[in-house]
Amino acid sequence: MRLDRNTTNPKRGKYALIKLRECNPVVKKNKWPWFCAKEVVMVPRKAVDLGDTPDSEFFVIRLKDKYAQPALEAYAMAARADGEQEYANEVAVLAIRARNHKGKRKPD
Repeated sequence: MRLDRNTTNPKRGKYALIKLRECNPVVKKNKWPWFCAKEVVMVPRKAVDLGDTPDSEFFVIRLKDKYAQPALEAYAMAARADGEQEYANEVAVLAIRARNHKGKRKPD
């Protein structure tokens, strides 16, 4: 198992981020170029972050990932140590939700 960003050219991860603060997505059925099941989400290019530059890299953790709980717990602890109690508590709730997720699986 390897990160997609280490096996693809150009070096991109499995996911892109849609910065929702940069747009108001318009959903249209069966229109090119953004297909997602039966719907299409059209967003401005400035709202799409591929994470393919040193200043835009990211790592997505889905709650169904079997490694999500310990990762989120560590993140919450780091935020708490930095004095960000409210933020740490919100991330800790995500860790609990990850622990209780019914569809846990190894990432692909």
